[in-house]
Amino acid sequence: MENKKNIAIIGGTGMLGLPVAKELLNAGYNVTALVRDKAKAERLLPKAVNIIVVELHDKTGLNKALKGVDYVYLNLSVSPTEKKSDFHPEKEGLANVINAANKNEIKRIGYLSSIISRDYKNIDWWVFDIKQEAIKTLKKSGISYTIFYPSTFMENLNNTFIQGNKINIVGKPLYKNWWIAGEDYGRQVARSFEILNEGKNREYTIQGTEDLMMDEAVEIFVTHYKKQSIKIGKAPLGLLKFIGIFNPQLKYVSKILEVINNCNEKFDAQKTWDELGKPQITIEDYTIGLNN
Repeated sequence: MENKKNIAIIGGTGMLGLPVAKELLNAGYNVTALVRDKAKAERLLPKAVNIIVVELHDKTGLNKALKGVDYVYLNLSVSPTEKKSDFHPEKEGLANVINAANKNEIKRIGYLSSIISRDYKNIDWWVFDIKQEAIKTLKKSGISYTIFYPSTFMENLNNTFIQGNKINIVGKPLYKNWWIAGEDYGRQVARSFEILNEGKNREYTIQGTEDLMMDEAVEIFVTHYKKQSIKIGKAPLGLLKFIGIFNPQLKYVSKILEVINNCNEKFDAQKTWDELGKPQITIEDYTIGLNN
């Protein structure tokens, strides 16, 4: 990249933000992470990443943080502990980012959504209302946008599904998912900013090359994971829902899993592969990489 572009990433210390930040650096971008926790950011992010501490409710701070930035990449979500009446990063926070981006003449916003948020239109749950409204808000912002709709990330296998020495399959997933590694996704994000500087909007389905049922993916992971011995367990979704009556975090998780288990995901990533590159990492590759 002849003239390095400046990109700000929000959510860069998370499970999916980290690989994107690293791949943006590898692609030659000047990367600035807007974070809440400086110590955590310094511990996790590469040293080449510039770190600015700012809260999403701080409109003045966001405006200052985005000065001189060309692009913004957003990895926002509704956390399991959030209540409907709370300030939501993916709603009020997104609106504040867009406001600051317009003031600073940001050229493009990249936004991580999900296949579920795109394809499921009639879910009676305020969390999905926020996620679908976020897409509409970004499209009305007046700023060029790139929206990514990913399938299931391999990172969930070791960051979300493992509990102690067990990895649980909850409920009965009905369909296969096209599993994608964060590293492959990060390269696609970096490529998307490189090729789309002319103001056009894009929406990309993000899928890997392996379509696997949950139990198939877990079996591959357990076979090749050497950091500890992992057992495969199964838990009824109904039990998780019942416990969720008393535990808001489990209620959130059970609702997400119910939707995922019933999402009939079709392959739709050929355009993405043609424009942003075909993913290379299999679940076996990903798992073996964790052992190093």
